Amino acid sequence: MPFPLFFIAIGIGIYLWYRGYYSRAKKFFLFAFAWITLLSYPPFSALLLQPLENAYPKVNLTSVHPHYIHVLGNGHTTNPNLPLSSELALVSLARINEGVILYKSYPNMKLIFSGYGGDDPISNARKNAQMAMALGVDPKDIMILESPKDTQDEAIAVKKIVGKKPLILVTSASHMVRASLLFRQNGINVTEAPTDFKVKKEESLWQFPSTSGLAISENAFHEYLGLLWGKVKGYI
Repeated sequence: MPFPLFFIAIGIGIYLWYRGYYSRAKKFFLFAFAWITLLSYPPFSALLLQPLENAYPKVNLTSVHPHYIHVLGNGHTTNPNLPLSSELALVSLARINEGVILYKSYPNMKLIFSGYGGDDPISNARKNAQMAMALGVDPKDIMILESPKDTQDEAIAVKKIVGKKPLILVTSASHMVRASLLFRQNGINVTEAPTDFKVKKEESLWQFPSTSGLAISENAFHEYLGLLWGKVKGYI
Protein backbone atom coordinates (compact mmCIF):
# COMPACT_ATOMS: atom_id res chain seq x y z
CA MET A 1 0.00 0.00 0.00
CA PRO A 2 1.21 3.56 -0.69
CA PHE A 3 1.93 4.80 2.85
CA PRO A 4 3.75 1.69 4.14
CA LEU A 5 5.89 1.68 0.98
CA PHE A 6 6.76 5.32 1.67
CA PHE A 7 7.98 4.42 5.17
CA ILE A 8 9.91 1.41 3.87
CA ALA A 9 11.75 3.62 1.36
CA ILE A 10 12.48 6.19 4.09
CA GLY A 11 13.75 3.44 6.38
CA ILE A 12 16.07 2.08 3.70
CA GLY A 13 17.32 5.61 3.05
CA ILE A 14 18.08 6.16 6.75
CA TYR A 15 19.90 2.83 6.95
CA LEU A 16 22.02 3.64 3.89
CA TRP A 17 22.77 7.12 5.22
CA TYR A 18 24.13 5.78 8.52
CA ARG A 19 26.16 3.21 6.63
CA GLY A 20 27.79 6.03 4.68
CA TYR A 21 26.09 5.40 1.33
CA TYR A 22 24.92 8.99 0.97
CA SER A 23 24.26 8.96 -2.77
CA ARG A 24 22.07 5.84 -2.57
CA ALA A 25 20.31 7.18 0.51
CA LYS A 26 19.42 10.41 -1.27
CA LYS A 27 17.88 8.41 -4.14
CA PHE A 28 15.64 6.52 -1.71
CA PHE A 29 14.63 9.76 0.03
CA LEU A 30 13.83 11.35 -3.33
CA PHE A 31 11.83 8.33 -4.44
CA ALA A 32 9.89 8.21 -1.16
CA PHE A 33 8.83 11.86 -1.26
CA ALA A 34 8.07 11.79 -5.00
CA TRP A 35 6.01 8.61 -4.47
CA ILE A 36 3.89 9.95 -1.62
CA THR A 37 3.46 13.37 -3.24
CA LEU A 38 2.24 11.88 -6.52
CA LEU A 39 -0.19 9.46 -4.86
CA SER A 40 -1.54 12.26 -2.63
CA TYR A 41 -2.20 14.52 -5.62
CA PRO A 42 -6.02 14.31 -6.19
CA PRO A 43 -5.99 14.44 -10.02
CA PHE A 44 -3.53 11.52 -10.12
CA SER A 45 -5.34 9.46 -7.49
CA ALA A 46 -8.61 10.05 -9.36
CA LEU A 47 -7.00 8.67 -12.54
CA LEU A 48 -6.11 5.51 -10.62
CA LEU A 49 -9.62 4.94 -9.29
CA GLN A 50 -11.79 6.09 -12.21
CA PRO A 51 -11.33 2.97 -14.38
CA LEU A 52 -12.86 0.95 -11.55
CA GLU A 53 -15.63 3.38 -10.66
CA ASN A 54 -16.64 3.96 -14.29
CA ALA A 55 -16.94 0.25 -15.09
CA TYR A 56 -20.66 0.16 -14.22
CA PRO A 57 -23.21 2.99 -14.45
CA LYS A 58 -25.95 3.83 -11.99
CA VAL A 59 -28.39 0.92 -11.91
CA ASN A 60 -31.43 1.23 -14.18
CA LEU A 61 -33.92 -1.62 -13.89
CA THR A 62 -35.84 -1.45 -17.16
CA SER A 63 -36.02 -5.06 -18.38
CA VAL A 64 -34.91 -7.26 -15.49
CA HIS A 65 -36.72 -7.00 -12.15
CA PRO A 66 -34.89 -9.05 -9.51
CA HIS A 67 -36.51 -9.67 -6.15
CA TYR A 68 -33.25 -9.92 -4.20
CA ILE A 69 -30.92 -7.08 -3.25
CA HIS A 70 -27.59 -8.08 -1.72
CA VAL A 71 -25.82 -5.31 0.21
CA LEU A 72 -22.20 -6.27 0.86
CA GLY A 73 -20.73 -5.69 4.29
CA ASN A 74 -18.10 -3.20 5.33
CA GLY A 75 -17.30 -1.85 8.80
CA HIS A 76 -18.86 -0.82 12.08
CA THR A 77 -18.06 -0.38 15.77
CA THR A 78 -20.67 -1.38 18.31
CA ASN A 79 -20.95 1.29 20.98
CA PRO A 80 -24.27 1.71 22.83
CA ASN A 81 -23.29 5.28 23.72
CA LEU A 82 -23.38 6.28 20.05
CA PRO A 83 -26.35 6.64 17.71
CA LEU A 84 -26.70 3.75 15.27
CA SER A 85 -25.69 5.93 12.32
CA SER A 86 -22.37 6.71 14.02
CA GLU A 87 -21.64 3.07 14.78
CA LEU A 88 -21.56 2.32 11.06
CA ALA A 89 -18.69 3.22 8.74
CA LEU A 90 -19.49 5.78 6.06
CA VAL A 91 -19.01 3.12 3.38
CA SER A 92 -21.58 0.91 5.12
CA LEU A 93 -24.04 3.80 5.32
CA ALA A 94 -23.71 4.51 1.60
CA ARG A 95 -24.33 0.87 0.72
CA ILE A 96 -27.29 0.53 3.09
CA ASN A 97 -28.89 3.71 1.77
CA GLU A 98 -28.62 2.48 -1.83
CA GLY A 99 -30.07 -0.88 -0.87
CA VAL A 100 -33.01 0.73 0.95
CA ILE A 101 -33.69 3.11 -1.96
CA LEU A 102 -33.86 0.17 -4.36
CA TYR A 103 -36.01 -1.80 -1.91
CA LYS A 104 -38.53 1.05 -1.72
CA SER A 105 -38.45 1.71 -5.47
CA TYR A 106 -39.55 -1.73 -6.66
CA PRO A 107 -42.20 -4.17 -5.36
CA ASN A 108 -41.62 -7.51 -3.64
CA MET A 109 -37.99 -6.92 -2.82
CA LYS A 110 -35.92 -8.87 -0.27
CA LEU A 111 -32.81 -7.28 1.25
CA ILE A 112 -29.83 -9.52 2.02
CA PHE A 113 -27.08 -8.22 4.31
CA SER A 114 -23.78 -10.05 4.74
CA GLY A 115 -20.62 -9.62 6.77
CA TYR A 116 -19.15 -11.01 9.97
CA GLY A 117 -18.20 -9.10 13.08
CA GLY A 118 -14.51 -9.84 13.52
CA ASP A 119 -13.64 -8.66 17.02
CA ASP A 120 -17.01 -6.94 17.36
CA PRO A 121 -19.73 -8.81 19.32
CA ILE A 122 -22.33 -8.00 16.64
CA SER A 123 -21.90 -8.98 13.00
CA ASN A 124 -21.74 -6.30 10.33
CA ALA A 125 -24.69 -7.96 8.59
CA ARG A 126 -26.88 -7.62 11.68
CA LYS A 127 -25.78 -4.05 12.35
CA ASN A 128 -26.54 -3.05 8.75
CA ALA A 129 -29.91 -4.76 8.98
CA GLN A 130 -30.69 -2.73 12.11
CA MET A 131 -30.03 0.44 10.14
CA ALA A 132 -32.24 -0.71 7.28
CA MET A 133 -35.11 -1.40 9.69
CA ALA A 134 -34.60 2.05 11.22
CA LEU A 135 -35.05 3.43 7.71
CA GLY A 136 -38.38 1.67 7.31
CA VAL A 137 -37.58 -1.75 5.82
CA ASP A 138 -39.95 -4.50 6.94
CA PRO A 139 -37.98 -7.01 9.07
CA LYS A 140 -39.75 -9.83 7.20
CA ASP A 141 -38.01 -8.67 4.01
CA ILE A 142 -34.50 -8.87 5.47
CA MET A 143 -32.13 -11.84 5.32
CA ILE A 144 -28.84 -11.91 7.25
CA LEU A 145 -25.63 -13.77 6.37
CA GLU A 146 -23.29 -13.39 9.35
CA SER A 147 -20.51 -15.87 8.55
CA PRO A 148 -18.96 -14.53 5.27
CA LYS A 149 -15.57 -12.93 5.92
CA ASP A 150 -14.83 -11.63 2.42
CA THR A 151 -16.46 -11.08 -0.96
CA GLN A 152 -15.79 -14.64 -2.13
CA ASP A 153 -17.52 -16.01 0.97
CA GLU A 154 -20.44 -13.62 0.42
CA ALA A 155 -20.89 -14.89 -3.14
CA ILE A 156 -20.87 -18.54 -2.03
CA ALA A 157 -23.36 -17.86 0.78
CA VAL A 158 -25.87 -15.90 -1.30
CA LYS A 159 -25.73 -18.47 -4.13
CA LYS A 160 -27.42 -20.93 -1.77
CA ILE A 161 -30.31 -18.49 -1.36
CA VAL A 162 -30.91 -17.11 -4.86
CA GLY A 163 -29.65 -19.93 -7.06
CA LYS A 164 -30.01 -18.72 -10.66
CA LYS A 165 -32.55 -16.01 -9.85
CA PRO A 166 -31.45 -12.45 -10.71
CA LEU A 167 -29.82 -10.45 -7.93
CA ILE A 168 -29.09 -6.75 -7.50
CA LEU A 169 -25.59 -6.41 -6.09
CA VAL A 170 -24.92 -3.27 -4.02
CA THR A 171 -21.38 -2.31 -3.12
CA SER A 172 -18.92 0.56 -3.51
CA ALA A 173 -18.26 1.58 -7.10
CA SER A 174 -14.53 0.87 -6.77
CA HIS A 175 -15.25 -2.59 -5.34
CA MET A 176 -17.91 -3.50 -7.92
CA VAL A 177 -15.53 -4.81 -10.61
CA ARG A 178 -14.03 -7.41 -8.27
CA ALA A 179 -17.33 -8.20 -6.56
CA SER A 180 -19.19 -8.68 -9.84
CA LEU A 181 -16.49 -10.99 -11.20
CA LEU A 182 -16.55 -13.10 -8.04
CA PHE A 183 -20.34 -13.35 -8.03
CA ARG A 184 -20.55 -14.20 -11.73
CA GLN A 185 -17.78 -16.77 -11.34
CA ASN A 186 -20.02 -18.44 -8.74
CA GLY A 187 -22.88 -18.58 -11.23
CA ILE A 188 -24.96 -15.72 -9.87
CA ASN A 189 -27.10 -13.64 -12.24
CA VAL A 190 -25.99 -10.14 -11.19
CA THR A 191 -27.32 -6.66 -11.88
CA GLU A 192 -24.68 -4.20 -10.64
CA ALA A 193 -25.78 -1.27 -8.46
CA PRO A 194 -22.64 0.71 -7.60
CA THR A 195 -22.65 3.35 -4.88
CA ASP A 196 -20.18 5.18 -2.62
CA PHE A 197 -18.40 6.88 -5.52
CA LYS A 198 -15.17 8.60 -4.43
CA VAL A 199 -14.48 10.49 -7.68
CA LYS A 200 -17.59 12.58 -8.26
CA LYS A 201 -16.33 15.25 -10.66
CA GLU A 202 -13.40 16.12 -12.88
CA GLU A 203 -10.49 17.15 -10.69
CA SER A 204 -8.81 20.53 -11.19
CA LEU A 205 -5.06 20.31 -11.83
CA TRP A 206 -4.45 23.24 -9.48
CA GLN A 207 -4.51 21.33 -6.23
CA PHE A 208 -2.05 20.42 -3.52
CA PRO A 209 -1.37 16.87 -2.34
CA SER A 210 -3.78 15.92 0.45
CA THR A 211 -4.81 13.10 2.75
CA SER A 212 -8.03 12.71 0.76
CA GLY A 213 -6.01 12.17 -2.40
CA LEU A 214 -3.89 9.57 -0.64
CA ALA A 215 -7.02 7.81 0.64
CA ILE A 216 -8.33 7.50 -2.93
CA SER A 217 -4.98 6.06 -4.08
CA GLU A 218 -5.05 3.56 -1.21
CA ASN A 219 -8.58 2.56 -2.25
CA ALA A 220 -7.38 1.98 -5.81
CA PHE A 221 -4.34 -0.03 -4.65
CA HIS A 222 -6.57 -2.18 -2.44
CA GLU A 223 -8.88 -3.07 -5.33
CA TYR A 224 -6.15 -3.67 -7.94
CA LEU A 225 -4.30 -5.90 -5.47
CA GLY A 226 -7.58 -7.67 -4.71
CA LEU A 227 -8.14 -8.33 -8.42
CA LEU A 228 -4.61 -9.67 -8.75
CA TRP A 229 -5.03 -11.89 -5.69
CA GLY A 230 -8.33 -13.19 -7.02
CA LYS A 231 -6.67 -14.20 -10.28
CA VAL A 232 -3.78 -15.85 -8.42
CA LYS A 233 -6.23 -17.85 -6.29
CA GLY A 234 -8.34 -18.71 -9.32
CA TYR A 235 -11.48 -17.06 -7.95
CA ILE A 236 -11.88 -14.75 -10.96
